[in-house]
Amino acid sequence: MNNTPRLVLNHILWRGLYFFSLLLLNICIARFFAAEKSGQIFFIVNNLALVLLITSLSLESGSTYYIASGNLSSSQMAGFCLIWSAAAALIAFTVWFSVLYFSDSAYLNGTGFLLASFLFILGVLLTTFFTAMFYSKKKFAPPNKVLFLVNLFLILLLIIGKNHPFIKLYFVQIYFFCFFLQGLMIMLVFFINDPSSGRFKLPAKPLLKKVFQYSLAALIANLIYFLVNRIDYWFVQYYCSAKDLGNYIQASKLAQMLFILPGILGATLFPIFSSSNKSGYSTELTTVIRILFWINGAICLLILSVGWYIIPLVFGASFNKMYLLFILLIPGILCVTMNYPMTSWFSASNRIGINVRGSLLALTVICVGDIIALPRYGIRSASMVSSAGFFSYYCYTIYIYRKEYSVSWKDFLLIRKSDLKQIRQLVGKDIQEPSPENYIV
Repeated sequence: MNNTPRLVLNHILWRGLYFFSLLLLNICIARFFAAEKSGQIFFIVNNLALVLLITSLSLESGSTYYIASGNLSSSQMAGFCLIWSAAAALIAFTVWFSVLYFSDSAYLNGTGFLLASFLFILGVLLTTFFTAMFYSKKKFAPPNKVLFLVNLFLILLLIIGKNHPFIKLYFVQIYFFCFFLQGLMIMLVFFINDPSSGRFKLPAKPLLKKVFQYSLAALIANLIYFLVNRIDYWFVQYYCSAKDLGNYIQASKLAQMLFILPGILGATLFPIFSSSNKSGYSTELTTVIRILFWINGAICLLILSVGWYIIPLVFGASFNKMYLLFILLIPGILCVTMNYPMTSWFSASNRIGINVRGSLLALTVICVGDIIALPRYGIRSASMVSSAGFFSYYCYTIYIYRKEYSVSWKDFLLIRKSDLKQIRQLVGKDIQEPSPENYIV
């Protein structure tokens, strides 16, 4: 009996709950610290995320790919990932310490902050690697349950202890420690569910070499896409005020929430598009794009209608610029929404180069645009430039696709009665676990 629809719904449910708890946590942090302080916290996390991406070498991508393909045992890779997490954490912390040292940061004198930073790094690595281990075994719920519960703990902590001096003084350290806690819990749950993984039998060197080769290729694409999504944070931090940075990061985070469903569907579609009869799915591709466009379009329209009142009410009065920044991001949001299935299509054809070139085009537009516009026009131009970058990426992928298939622009935009039926049939097909190549967009 085909259980793919149940797996997909299970993935959407728990991944959705995790992202919902993440949204609530962002709101709590925003209200607790206001725009200026919360922006600084998330900017630090953004810097740490870049260090982590580089030092991890995207090993989770290669691990998941070879485990899902049946060429590698998860029990073997789990032991190696544990060793690699510890080693990479030490390397990443050394890099992070050097960044703080040469930037003459005030955080350098905080022993508690430095310890929390190391635990944050180790926790994120454990979370990344062992979540990939779970996903390679088609077990989506356990890691997302842990992530949801840890976020729920932090939310309750902020609500209950918002007036406590200890929470106000040490929340950042507690926040960072919780990343270590969730990584440790996900690792322990994995070993409990797969006792054979505790034997620490490492993979053979030839296979391990292939894992690293795949991971390094994934790292290049992931790094480019990371910069496309977040390099504007550094430009805003340099050219604008701390309050503007807080408003912009929260607007960007709200926009990224709308990428959850496209991301999950993209992961589901990758193995379908990888089939030998790939040309037969061109109709389904445009169907998925249309549905995603109208779902996120409706959400954006709702925020456009009531966001001017709801956003300051939810996030706090200091986020008075967030509504306009989000509105200016809407064209980019819709372009990214429609681009997720398209990038899955090209990845499934082993043409990741198209996605990489599209990302580089977007990155160039964003960098040049921010350098020119931010000093003159301020924070609003950052959202407009980001939308322009994502629009250029989408136009590039659509241009390549339309050269190969005879489709009209209307096929990507106008909803049809048969669309929902086609989606149900598509998701109901017997598919395998998505390859991590899908996430390289």
